[in-house]
Amino acid sequence: MQKSKTAYIFIDESGKPEVYSAKGANLVELGQATKFLILAAVRADDQLAIQQQITDFKSSLLKDNSLTKIFSSAYTLDSFHAQTDYPEVKERFYKFITTLDIKIDAIVVEKLKCYETLKRNPGRLYGVMAGQLLKNICHQSETTEIIFSRKDSKLKLRQELEVEVERIRLGYLNQHQNLNGKFSLSYKHNPHYTHGGLQIADYIAYAIFQVFENNRSQWYEIIKDKVGKIQDICNKKYFTRSNPLQLST
Repeated sequence: MQKSKTAYIFIDESGKPEVYSAKGANLVELGQATKFLILAAVRADDQLAIQQQITDFKSSLLKDNSLTKIFSSAYTLDSFHAQTDYPEVKERFYKFITTLDIKIDAIVVEKLKCYETLKRNPGRLYGVMAGQLLKNICHQSETTEIIFSRKDSKLKLRQELEVEVERIRLGYLNQHQNLNGKFSLSYKHNPHYTHGGLQIADYIAYAIFQVFENNRSQWYEIIKDKVGKIQDICNKKYFTRSNPLQLST
């Protein structure tokens, strides 16, 4: 397959990377932190088209009286956010995602099975797992722009994340000499409401998180055929369309 000249990869997560409190208590074991961290990557060749499609879709929902009559006065649907959107909105947006020209991958992290050094450093845990997710999907175009969904704007945190991702990525290239190393990559860090691609990644991560954390597949069932690969990295498992993710029994 011929490489596209430019690709955009949008990254968002569900769950948090923290394991320990500042005082050293294991928050996961105490039930005060999530057991899993999910990172989702959404790839698109035409980010402007994706943005326009999502803007138009949101406008169509806001014109639908059957939906707007159930919205509270505080709910404006400025952007799509799976954790807070109405179930009726979630269902429609998940179905809409299946119609878009995008590719989806995800990584699942069972936090208590990570190395202790990662459990003690949530920023590095996030960066390492982002690198694992990106390493074999960010070399398929001449130019790739990677956009992380980040609320904070602290330069140090952004740089630490990029350092970890680059360390994993360059290690992967070193192990795969057949890949042409002449790629142009750039990193951006934007709040999720700034682009529809980040909102899709938010929804994908949430759907997969619900399966692993809560054994609920309602939302994943809608988009499962759109998801390319899910890597359960700590358990060395891969889920694909031919080997689909299923609820635990």
